[in-house]
Amino acid sequence: MIERTYRKFMGRSPLPPESTIPSYWLPQTEILSILSVVLRFGSVLTAAAVVAVLLGAAPQDLLLMVAPAALADRSALILTRIRRS
Repeated sequence: MIERTYRKFMGRSPLPPESTIPSYWLPQTEILSILSVVLRFGSVLTAAAVVAVLLGAAPQDLLLMVAPAALADRSALILTRIRRS
């Protein structure tokens, strides 16, 4: 009830000067290209394990040991580059 009365009272008063200052228009530039790269550490770990198994440096059981860790790991390195004119 008090909120309704306060809103009616504030609705009758003029706006404060800081809210009536006009904002200026910011110029927008055209986007030329966007490059976004996501490197998941689980993918890197899996690729390293596959290469090690193919080269014969590790047993094939390594893939079974790496798979749960690679699937559970959600950490990543993200690079986003935006070129503007």
